[in-house]
Amino acid sequence: MPENNNNNQMEEEDEEEENNNDDLDFYDFLEMVADKIDSITHQIEERKEDSRQRWLRTKEEVEEQKRLLKTQLGNHIRLLSENLKKPNFIRTRDKITFTIGVANACFSPLIAGRWPHILPMLYTIQALCLISVRFFIYKRKHWHYFVFDLCYFINLLTLIYLWILPSSKILFSVCYTLTHGPLALAIVLWKNSLVFHSFDKVTSIFIHIYPVLTMFTLRWLLPVDLQIQHYPAISNIGSTLPMGSSIFYTIVFYLIWQILYCAFIIYGRRKKVASGLRVTSYTWLLTDKKGFVSQLIQKLGCGGPNDGINRYKIFVYFCLQFLYLLISILPVSLFYYQHMYVNVIFLCSMFAVSVYNGASFYIDVFSRQYIKSVELLHEWDTPDTNTEENDSKKDS
Repeated sequence: MPENNNNNQMEEEDEEEENNNDDLDFYDFLEMVADKIDSITHQIEERKEDSRQRWLRTKEEVEEQKRLLKTQLGNHIRLLSENLKKPNFIRTRDKITFTIGVANACFSPLIAGRWPHILPMLYTIQALCLISVRFFIYKRKHWHYFVFDLCYFINLLTLIYLWILPSSKILFSVCYTLTHGPLALAIVLWKNSLVFHSFDKVTSIFIHIYPVLTMFTLRWLLPVDLQIQHYPAISNIGSTLPMGSSIFYTIVFYLIWQILYCAFIIYGRRKKVASGLRVTSYTWLLTDKKGFVSQLIQKLGCGGPNDGINRYKIFVYFCLQFLYLLISILPVSLFYYQHMYVNVIFLCSMFAVSVYNGASFYIDVFSRQYIKSVELLHEWDTPDTNTEENDSKKDS
C-alpha cells in the first residue's frame, strides 16, 4: 500500500510539472510573438523614415532641377526676345509674313473655285494655328480676353459644323447667318485692314472673312453630290433659308454666348477688368475717344470716354450690339443665301474695305512708323559704333 501511495504521488508530481511546462511554453510563445511584432514594427518605422528621407531628398533634387530649368528657360527667352528685337530679324519676319499673306490671299479664291472640297480643311488648319498663336501673344500682353468675343465664338461654331455636326440644319443656318452678318460687318466696325506684313492684322482679317468664304463656298461652289455626302444640311435646306427659324436660332446662339460672356468675363473677371489689368473689346470700344460706339453712348447721355466704365454703359453697349446683330442678319436669308451674285458682291465689298483700310495704313501710318522704329532699333543695336565715331570727331 505504501508503494502504491508513493507511485500515485509521483504521478501527480509529474502531471504538475507537465502542466507547468505547458504554461511556460505558452507564455514563451506569446513573448516571442510580441518580440517579433516589435521587431517588425521597428523595421517598418525605419523603412518609413528612410522613405521619408529619400522623398525629401528627391523633392529637393526635383526643386533644384526645376529651378535650374526655369533659369535656363528664362535665359533662352531673354536671348530670344533680344534677337526678336534686332532689325534684321524684324525685316526677315515681316517679309515672310508678307509673302505668306499675299500667297494666302491669292490661292484661297483659286482653291475655292477649283477645289472647293479642300477649303474647309485649309480653313481649319489656319484657324487652329493662327488663333492659338494669337492667344499666346495676347496672353503675354494681357489681351487674351479678346479671344472670348463673338467673332471667335462664330469661328468655333463653324468648326463644329464642319467636323462634328455637318447634318444639322439649325447649326448650318446659324453659322451661315452669323458669318455673313455680324462677323463680316465687323471688318467695317473694327476697321480691320489687310496689312500683309503684320501677323496680327492678317489674323484679324482671317478671323472675320475666311469663315464667310468657307460658308459661301459650301453653299454655291461645292458640287451637289459632295454636299449630300459631306454636308447634308445644305441639300436638306434647299435653295431658300427659312427667315424666321434662322433668325430665331441665331438669336438663341447669340444669347448663349452673351450669357457665358457676362458670367465669365463681365462678372467673373470684373475686378481685373476694372483695375486695367485686362483689356476687353467692350472696354476698348467704350474708352476710344474717336470711336463711333463711345461717341454714340455719350450722345445717349451715359457719359463720355473719360468718365469711366459703369454698368449703364455696359448695358447700353450690349443693347447696341444686339441691335447691330439684328440689322446685320436680316439681309442674309433674304438676299445672300438666295442670290449668288448678291452674295459675291457682299463678300467682295468686305474684302475691298479691308484692302482700303490696309492701303490707308501703309500710306498714313506705316511709311513713317516702320522706318522710325527700324532706325531706332538700329541705333540701339550699334551704340559702340556711334560712340567711337563721336570720340574720333572730338579727337580730330
